[in-house]
Amino acid sequence: MFFVMSVSTPPWAIVLDSASSLPVYMQVAQGLEQRIHSGDLRRGSALPAERELAASLRVSRVTVRQALALLAQQGLLTRKHGSGTFVTPPSAEERPSRPLGLLSSFSDDVRSRGQVPGARVLSFELARPSPQEAMSLALAPGEQVYRVRRLRTSDGEALAVEYSTLPAALVGELRREDVTDASLYALLGGRGLQPVRAIRHLRAVSADHGLAELLGIAPGAALLATERVSWTQGGRPVEYARAHYRGDRYDFVMELHGDGA
Repeated sequence: MFFVMSVSTPPWAIVLDSASSLPVYMQVAQGLEQRIHSGDLRRGSALPAERELAASLRVSRVTVRQALALLAQQGLLTRKHGSGTFVTPPSAEERPSRPLGLLSSFSDDVRSRGQVPGARVLSFELARPSPQEAMSLALAPGEQVYRVRRLRTSDGEALAVEYSTLPAALVGELRREDVTDASLYALLGGRGLQPVRAIRHLRAVSADHGLAELLGIAPGAALLATERVSWTQGGRPVEYARAHYRGDRYDFVMELHGDGA
């Protein structure tokens, strides 16, 4: 039995048994399948080129090609001419989705899919508002805001980068740990500031290098960019937020009704 190991083991590294009666290409296919199901090979991620994968596993390119073809037949891999081989992205039914007409938190959306939400704080500061933030939150230029930038995850997979601005005088004291792996809406609700109404704008953009690195995608990949202002029951603006969601992993759903005419 042999195992290809490096200082930083790649997610496609698998165990092959030279004494097994199972053909090597089947061992490669089964090993990659296990990596996909375990989440080590993330849905939508790219596999190395056949030559690189064969060299890493110390098998022939023909063996690798047979293994990849088998996994493609099973729907686990998608092969794109000129682009490479990718772990098949989740179907629309498997993706976290957010109804456009329902005001809910990212955490609630992810939990509704049976997954675990996460929020890693990228930056946190108490500062004067920008002109856009002051206008959106109805603040005077001299007031202060909490400005929070977080990487939002589902079962550990990066799905979105969120930027939230909150009026400091309204929300009270806030610490970095308060918004780490926590629902911002749940935090606001616990302070009697539950958002009940919001206006959200959506547009399609391409990922720049910074967002691509954070989200584990290629630069130029499609993102859903949103901008939102939320209000409390009393009509106070409580959050100005912007976000970039992975277009291949997150859906917004809208239900439309006719006027009966």
